[in-house]
Amino acid sequence: MWSAPSPDGHFLVATSEDGQQLMLYSFASQEWSELVKGNIGFTQWLGDGKYVYFDTGSSADPAVFRVRVAERKLERVASLKEFRRVVTPWISWSGITPDGAPLLMRDIGTQEVYALDFEAP
Repeated sequence: MWSAPSPDGHFLVATSEDGQQLMLYSFASQEWSELVKGNIGFTQWLGDGKYVYFDTGSSADPAVFRVRVAERKLERVASLKEFRRVVTPWISWSGITPDGAPLLMRDIGTQEVYALDFEAP
């Protein structure tokens, strides 16, 4: 099971042990509720705490989704059907930018290694 508190500290999301449910815990009501049922991969809160992003792991139709916590509205953000992901022993990492764009690790082989130097403006 994986869990993470919301940025505002009001909620906690967690995946079930089998990775088939995304659960939401409310610290105010002290109750668990189901956000999403399905194949749940890596999960992350958006910085404003309104959305939880997740990928569908190694499902037949891999994709990145987000669920708006207040309305429990599920939205498909991106398809990963032809995307060759890096596979780790437990779960393939994914992330999001502050504006909600997906970040993914792409498998391009072991022959190319790049280093990027970033300078903030």
